[in-house]
Amino acid sequence: MSYIGNQSESKVSPAKMREYVTPNGSATYFDLAHDISGYQAENIMVWVNNVMQEPASAYTIINDVNGRPRRLNFGVALATTDTCYVIYQSTGQIYHTPPANSVGYSQLEDNLRSGRVDQFAGSAGASSNTVFTLTESALNVNSIMVYVNGIYQRPTTNYTVSTTALTFTASLVATDEVDVHHMSIRSTVSHVADGSVTSAKLDDNITIAGNLTVNGATTTVNSTTLTVDDKNIELGSTASPTDVTADGGGITLKGSTDKTILFENDTDSWNFNQNIETSTTTKVKQKGAFMQSSTHQALTLGV
Repeated sequence: MSYIGNQSESKVSPAKMREYVTPNGSATYFDLAHDISGYQAENIMVWVNNVMQEPASAYTIINDVNGRPRRLNFGVALATTDTCYVIYQSTGQIYHTPPANSVGYSQLEDNLRSGRVDQFAGSAGASSNTVFTLTESALNVNSIMVYVNGIYQRPTTNYTVSTTALTFTASLVATDEVDVHHMSIRSTVSHVADGSVTSAKLDDNITIAGNLTVNGATTTVNSTTLTVDDKNIELGSTASPTDVTADGGGITLKGSTDKTILFENDTDSWNFNQNIETSTTTKVKQKGAFMQSSTHQALTLGV
């Protein structure tokens, strides 16, 4: 249909509704229930104690915490005894939940759109070059496009997929080039859920740049060599350490029987449950004096 003059715009004219706000004696602004189109103060009429306020002079419209033009800003606090209401009189927009299957690709957040391409060499596959690990889970076999040396592979016939595992029905040659195009829509924004990281998700070699605090009953270190740069190792570091809390603490070396160096509070001494043997050139020193003879050492040590 042809129009003479300006064509009418497709906008919604809300009812001339009235909305009350409640002053508390300290608030200088109030968040309204509806957007004020164009941030125009003239698009609403504001009344304080039944006296109409001058737009842009007595009040302005600014963003609320969600970035919407809904905040009625006076700049000064209204008294608790004041009455204030707003009458809407402009055109605006209606915000509503879209019906099912009505949201298209362009309406999605960028992080929900999956256009990733994984590239592999044939030699990178496990199980005789048949299983490859994708960088993100695939919805099903039809949500990815797989090419080997530029040749399209038929879903299910040439490959299957289960989450991140892409499995070919036949082994690939080591020099084959594999391209996997992801076409699905991610179900959630990509981030790690709380409590979801397991040891299987971690790299075999991890370096922690900052401090590491472990709160638990037992800490197990399965390594062949433990290297500590610090020259002092603290044991029994409780909130309020005493000789009582230190009692029975020390070092236990596991063997056929435990080999221990333990502190005993009753005697205020370290107890060794194994003999102490020095080399022929090393002497045992007590309070600055060497035990010169083996007989002297035997008598002193109670051997």
